[in-house]
Amino acid sequence: MFVSFAESLNRFIMGCQKVFLVNRAHLSGPYKGTLLAAITLNVDDHLFEVPYAVAGKEDKEEWYWFFSMLFKCLGGLKLVIISDQHDGLLDAIPRVFRA
Repeated sequence: MFVSFAESLNRFIMGCQKVFLVNRAHLSGPYKGTLLAAITLNVDDHLFEVPYAVAGKEDKEEWYWFFSMLFKCLGGLKLVIISDQHDGLLDAIPRVFRA
């Protein structure tokens, strides 16, 4: 499940620096999986979440899917991405955001 609200996308495109911090959180309880998210800072330096997704696990293909959806939502906008350099991220980012 990928979620990105149009208003959040518009606010990001119109008024935020084009920098995302991406990370994941493993879900427990009755619903297993991984929460993938990208956040940035708005003009008031407050955290601002743009997209998030629930994936089955954290791997190369799930990150590729997440960034592909994000790339489509942003219309191909180039970004700076800050991450923990998980193998899945290191594989997916260059595949989606080709120079």
